Formats: sequence, structure tokens, C-alpha cells
Amino acid sequence: MSFAIVADSSCNLKGWKPAAPDTEFISVPLSIHAGAYDFVDDDALDINEMLKCVEGEKGGSSTSCPSVGSWADAFRAADNVIAITISSKLSGSYDSALTARDLVLSDDAASSRRIRVLDSRAAGGKLEVIVTLLDRYLIDNPDDFTGAVSFVEDLEKHSMVLYSLSSYDNLVKSGRMPRVAGQVASMLSIRILGTASDEGTIQVVGPTRGEKKTYRKICDTMASDGYAGGLVYIDHVLNEDGARDLAKAIVNTWPNADVHVLPCRGLCSHYAEPAGLIIGYEWQNR
Repeated sequence: MSFAIVADSSCNLKGWKPAAPDTEFISVPLSIHAGAYDFVDDDALDINEMLKCVEGEKGGSSTSCPSVGSWADAFRAADNVIAITISSKLSGSYDSALTARDLVLSDDAASSRRIRVLDSRAAGGKLEVIVTLLDRYLIDNPDDFTGAVSFVEDLEKHSMVLYSLSSYDNLVKSGRMPRVAGQVASMLSIRILGTASDEGTIQVVGPTRGEKKTYRKICDTMASDGYAGGLVYIDHVLNEDGARDLAKAIVNTWPNADVHVLPCRGLCSHYAEPAGLIIGYEWQNR
């Protein structure tokens, strides 16, 4: 039976193909709006153009979740579907996916199609960790939908995301970061290290000064979460050098770390802003 791993475009995997047999990966795009400009977060999006329009729009910018129809089209692509969404506390994507699931299962009531929608309670790198490790699970268990669901549910509880940002305007304006924290960080020209709360909101860990201290703080926070080596995704917004320096710091701390560096797609680029880093990782003791 065919399998689809589906994620909204807060997952920064682009052009990625699963290794598991009879499995495909489908990205369902969110959208970014800046004045008269609307940007669909698909493979054709020009990130630089989008960021330029967002920066120049005095009236601010916004984002919108995928439509129910977009999710439904993706869900009809395979017999077994596991979908992973951005945190339900940050977007309506999860609710839209649930509605699409109910619609598709109602339309195909006589079929054996199975769909599970997972709230990642995060964005960016955590979704990439879940998608990649789910693919590895399916290589050895290609027809085990029930086992795959249990696997991703456990993995969601034992993976995390960190945000290391140098600009906070779009997060503050959208209400996704405390206004006071963003204003203080901007005034002092410092990075703020954030993480995902248990509810899936953005929670401030603390300020950092200097690149080396920032990398050390990130590694210390990863260790305190239980990371002891394993899969890591570092997503960046026009900051590949910083991402690769962080990757070196992680590998120096944990030689068995499996670190991947990716550019952010549109949604994460909009909120993390230039120079931003998003780090997703699994807990090795899960």
C-alpha cells in the first residue's frame, strides 16, 4: 500500500524524497502577505524577493495557513497518510488539516485509507527531524501504519526546536513573541534564544551575546533537553556561515551528531528574519 508523509511548508525540506518504498513526501504551502503582494510558499518562491517586500511594507505583513482543499488533495495521494503541521498555537494549519482529513475520510468511507494528523507544537527543524526519522522507520516497516503513528507520536514528545534570532519584528507584530522581550532584544542588538513551550508557543530561554557564546548556549540547552547525539537540522535565513559554524560546535560536542543545514523556506524566513537560525533535534534517550 502507498504511503505519504505530508507537512506544511513550515517544514523546510525542499525537493526532498523519501527513501522508504512506495512513499512520497508532499509539502502543502502556507502563504505570506505584504501589502499588495501575496507569496505562496512553494518551490518557486523567491525568498529574497519576499523578504525585500516584507521589509519595505510599512503596513506590516501576515501569513495564512493552507486551505482545506490543499490538505485534502495531499491526503488523497496515498492509502496511508501521516501529516505533520506547524504548532496549532502558531497557525490554523492543524485545524485546516483536521477538517480536510474528516472530509476525505467521509468522501472515501468505503476505502481503507488511513490518515493521522500530528501537531508538532513547533516549526522548522523539529518537523524535519520527525519527517526524516519517520521515513527511516518506514524503510524497515513499510506497511505498519499503526506502528508508524505510535513512532511519530513518541518522537514528537522527544524532539525539540530552538530559535536563535537577531530580529524579532515580525514575531512581535504577529503576537507570536512577547512584545517586551522583542523590544529589549532589538534595543540591545542581542540575539534571543527561544524554544517551544509544552503548549507549542514560543518561550524565551534567554539573551546571548557573541557567536561563540550563542553556540555554547545552544549546545548547553540541547544537552539539558537530553540530546546526546543523533539527528539535528539547522535551518537558516541567509546565514549559511553561521549555521555551519553552529554545526561544527555541535559535532565538536557530540561526535556522533548527524547534522544537516538547510535554508529556510518562506514561512520560517518571514518569522525568523535574516540571520535567524532554527535548530531541531531528537532526544537520544527516547
